[in-house]
Amino acid sequence: MKYCALAACLLLAATDPAAAINSNAGTTGFNFLKIGIGARSAALGGAYTAVSGDIEASAWNPAGLYGVAKRTAALSLNSYLVDSQAGFVSVAFPNERRVIAISANYVSHGDLRRTDTEGRDLGTFGAADLATYLTIAQRLGPDWLAAGLNLKAVYSSIDEYASDAYIFDIGLLARGPLQGMHLGATIANMGFVRTGYAGDFKDSLPVHIRLGLSHRLAHMPVPMLLLADFNLPNDNDPYLSFGLEVQLAGGLYIRPGYSTQQTGIDGEDPLGVSAGAGFAMDRYTIDYAYSSFSDLGDVHRVSVIGAF
Repeated sequence: MKYCALAACLLLAATDPAAAINSNAGTTGFNFLKIGIGARSAALGGAYTAVSGDIEASAWNPAGLYGVAKRTAALSLNSYLVDSQAGFVSVAFPNERRVIAISANYVSHGDLRRTDTEGRDLGTFGAADLATYLTIAQRLGPDWLAAGLNLKAVYSSIDEYASDAYIFDIGLLARGPLQGMHLGATIANMGFVRTGYAGDFKDSLPVHIRLGLSHRLAHMPVPMLLLADFNLPNDNDPYLSFGLEVQLAGGLYIRPGYSTQQTGIDGEDPLGVSAGAGFAMDRYTIDYAYSSFSDLGDVHRVSVIGAF
């Protein structure tokens, strides 16, 4: 009973439509690090902290990389909001003790219009973001616990201005008390900003704590994976993410998801849903995801993952 009460409290805290925008909103830099990586995770509403054995899981919980059994590469493309384009590429190398991956995540904001104080057109300028990182994941002692670490170098530019930072993520992934259950926890984007855009001012980092659960449901007519995350960012309200993955015949997957973060500023918009599908072949997997942001628009993602 006490677990149900705790879950109800978390749900109310994460979905309460606050009368005003959180006072910390917009106070951190390098906000491209908040953009979700991978089509499968996006389709599942971003509930990905307790996923294991997935090369794209390293962006959500570095411990989730543990369990990748073969050399694997991933490429993800993202048609993001306001004509921005994002991408992710990663290569993972497992051995008997650990899995190591090298990854890069970028966002291009395209050509932006430059104007003077009176609105006259002065041409265009560019803005882009890049994060490169090394992931290490391995088992810790008992076979039910794994840990992971991301080491990141981050660079952002706007016109002739630039800023860079060096940060890390740490995560844990454990088997849960029930068969088919995993529990995950991670804290992301801790570190320091080396140089700011101008003068001595340096943006703070978007630190993010995630607690997650995944459970492969037993005794179902088709295999199902249920996922849920509790998210606590340092620059906004806490929120919840949910996802369900259903495996159909012939390697086909369907994935609905939902995030309370995407329900609009007033909390009354029914959107915030995501959905996607995947098709797994012998050595390759293709995933697609659609996400709705009620105040901003729609996002489409495609990922290709292959073993070699």
